[in-house]
Amino acid sequence: MIEVICLLLGKLLLLLVGAYELLRRLHQKFHALVCGSYDFCRGKNARERHENRLLADCKASLTKMPQHLVLIIAPDDYYVDAGRLNAIFGYALAIGIKHISVYDRREEKHGYVDLAPLCQPRDESNGSSRSFVWPAKLAHYKNGHTNGHKKNGYANGVNGTHLPQQLQVYRIRPADCHALIADVCRDLYEIRETPLVKGLLQRRESLTEQITLRLAKRLGYDAPDPELGIIFARQTCTYGLMPWHVRFTEFHTHPSDRYFNVESFTKVLYRYSRCEQRWGK
Repeated sequence: MIEVICLLLGKLLLLLVGAYELLRRLHQKFHALVCGSYDFCRGKNARERHENRLLADCKASLTKMPQHLVLIIAPDDYYVDAGRLNAIFGYALAIGIKHISVYDRREEKHGYVDLAPLCQPRDESNGSSRSFVWPAKLAHYKNGHTNGHKKNGYANGVNGTHLPQQLQVYRIRPADCHALIADVCRDLYEIRETPLVKGLLQRRESLTEQITLRLAKRLGYDAPDPELGIIFARQTCTYGLMPWHVRFTEFHTHPSDRYFNVESFTKVLYRYSRCEQRWGK
């Protein structure tokens, strides 16, 4: 009798969890539909003015600005597509972020976004380039606009601030994560008896710099470590993202099926600006 009751309770619990998950997904889809419809009905020009105003206010209010932003996309995410990445790149460029890394764990058949059509590879001779610039070509207009922002003696600025004309974009692959740091450490271990490694072991800062240089050489580009990361997933998980580079990164999770627009982007920056790393103090 007790076994039957436990079995029924288990099935009831399973039904409740399934119902909760269904209602949650319906709520998120309805919210995304409402927000997306509002942005669409507002019109392109009005939407751009609204985005520029929010980004300008955000930039003026921040106490610190990340130079490198990393985007982590979960394997089961279906929301972040090429259009959404383009929008995020535009927000980052407008507010003054110089570097963005994209770590997309999805497969090609399940939403993986190839950066090559969106960006311009920095190494044209390498079809599998990891480093890109965005936008691929700067658009110039007769009325003195560049990429949708008035120049007024500046380029891509918000409230008259000079910003880089192109964003540095990097593609991170699973092989660039744990396997890469393991290879570098293995190489140093194999030459552990040399004066170089013995000297590095005496000075921790020198060892850190040597590992960073070797990692950058293997990656093929040199960029600052990301200060801020946005995870598009239901749970906070880095999925093995480059453990050496993100040891001091501040991560913020955005649920996969929740609408993401300029308001969502600025909220993450506000939270990052209020965060103070105490370095163990």
